[in-house]
Amino acid sequence: METDNKPMTLAEISEAAKRRVTLISKEFSEGFEFVKNYPKSVTFFGSARTKEGDEYYEKARDLAKRIVDETHYSVLTGGGPGVMEAANRGAFEAGGNSLGLTIDLPKEANHHQYFTNKINFHYFFSRKVCLSFSAETYIFFPGGFGTLDEFTEIITLTHTKRIPKVPIVLVGEKHWKPLDEFFKNTLVKKGMIDEGDTSLYTITDDEDEILEIIKKAPIRAGVAYNEKSEEPERRNHTETNPGLLSELSQKHCIPCEGGVEPFSPEKSSEYLRAMTEWQLEDNKEIKKDFEFKNFSEAMEFMNAVAYLAEEEGHHPDLKLHDYKKVGIKISTHAIGGLSENDFILAAKIDGLIQK
Repeated sequence: METDNKPMTLAEISEAAKRRVTLISKEFSEGFEFVKNYPKSVTFFGSARTKEGDEYYEKARDLAKRIVDETHYSVLTGGGPGVMEAANRGAFEAGGNSLGLTIDLPKEANHHQYFTNKINFHYFFSRKVCLSFSAETYIFFPGGFGTLDEFTEIITLTHTKRIPKVPIVLVGEKHWKPLDEFFKNTLVKKGMIDEGDTSLYTITDDEDEILEIIKKAPIRAGVAYNEKSEEPERRNHTETNPGLLSELSQKHCIPCEGGVEPFSPEKSSEYLRAMTEWQLEDNKEIKKDFEFKNFSEAMEFMNAVAYLAEEEGHHPDLKLHDYKKVGIKISTHAIGGLSENDFILAAKIDGLIQK
């Protein structure tokens, strides 16, 4: 059978490859920019074929509502129908951020009306990378090949420490237990994985347990890339900073409307010992100066601090000096002094800087 297709020349192959690389780079850049605008999030995975009324559709919807109501985290999905629609719908109905990383598929529609914001992808792999970027918890509902691919990808990245250890929750005990048994009875027994590797995920249908896992999960600021070691690291380095600093980095600021005593000088000094280069001023505020290579880096840092402060509900004073120096002062204005909130925010700000 004759066709009109002619073999591509080397020049045509090279040009096609350049166009493809340009598109891939564009998708990664735009995807990361999209996701980093929502620094606290939970990512849902699951079947696109699950219908409204199905137990898992309704459970995903209810769980997403509770996540928004109880943690105010954003809910992120692949933007498709089924479980993804249910999670977006629950977040949307609760008045939270309902985010979609959509993709065009030949057989399945991928648009619904429950987004507060979304971005579309052409390539599965770039979309999958962005779905795994920076979430505080990954929640997997029952699904087919796509869901299994995403689960094994995430667990492999966690196991090989290409991303920090983040809670992975498998909802639907009847669905996931046979896979768990395969891991334990086949892969572990044949030495293909370690026995401890099956602790990288939690199988549960208990929503209270899932919410508690999310609340206790450390806040991530993306995955930093260490060029020398070629290993990803948590930006807040809670795994390498012992004691009080580690505890502070994993806490959240709580509303303070007054009525409590500010820290004593002794307590402020105790907390300050856990910080890096923060200074105590009149036991009323802590301050620190950050210097960057140029104006662009300084502004990027200020934006990151602003997003973080907004999420934490705390109010640092930010000043830009000489176009590349950022000065930060933190205090609890309602009590005219210092509280644990100030040191929590300072620890998280330090975590924005890659050591």
